Amino acid sequence: METAVQRWEALIDARAQQMDAAYARLGRTSADFWDRRAKMYHRTTKDSLTNDPLFRRLASVVTASTSVLDVGAGTGRFTLALAPQASRVTAVEPNAAMLSYLKQEAAGRNLLNISCLQTTWEEAPAELSADILVCSHVLYPIREIERFLVKLMQATHIACYIYMRAVHIDTVTAPLWRYFHGDERCLPPSYIHALDVLYEMGIYANVESVNLPTFISYPSLEIAVGDLLEQLILPDDQSTRETLYRLLADWLVEQDGKFKPPVQNMASAIIQIIR
Repeated sequence: METAVQRWEALIDARAQQMDAAYARLGRTSADFWDRRAKMYHRTTKDSLTNDPLFRRLASVVTASTSVLDVGAGTGRFTLALAPQASRVTAVEPNAAMLSYLKQEAAGRNLLNISCLQTTWEEAPAELSADILVCSHVLYPIREIERFLVKLMQATHIACYIYMRAVHIDTVTAPLWRYFHGDERCLPPSYIHALDVLYEMGIYANVESVNLPTFISYPSLEIAVGDLLEQLILPDDQSTRETLYRLLADWLVEQDGKFKPPVQNMASAIIQIIR
């Protein structure tokens, strides 16, 4: 019988094979994906926490005596928002471009209780720990899931919060993938797969189902084309750009001066593990 970990690995492997094949057709790899997307990611997410369910939960438990560890901090959504009320926040993020935005924002806000480590969680120092751990939308590409989760638990003093979608964000653009590539996009694991792995490990988590905005928006169709060329792993040539522009003009909805997919919310979950 297939285990939860094996099911997780099968999803990871199928997606990796599909994406590697698409990149190979372009003569590229995914190695610098976040280098190219850091600016867009920062722009679309930096002001997205006001009504975020996980942020509201964290804001109710983080105090001036609480230490926080943000694993896979990205450009600092949770790190920057929690720092003003925490004793200290440590941001772990492997991508230098993403981390540079976090550092710039922290300096601009004069947040002196933030420390940054440029490393993967797997390679982070074993002695890292905090009262509260945050791991927001990080697990999707992690193949060695048990090792990753064990290290999260070992670093947690009070509670660990894992944020994951019920259905991956790529489902929004799946029709475009199908149009250009001719097959169904392989999706990564969702929160239910993580919950299954945790259960198999003997870790029984609290789960809260929530709805999250898609956060995808573009100031112009031209910028949308550039971003989706990257997301969909497409050649950057005139023919592809013209076709994608035409498709997006019919698909995206203009609202408040921005172009957004016709999808308002996506089901997600807060997985809370109490120590």
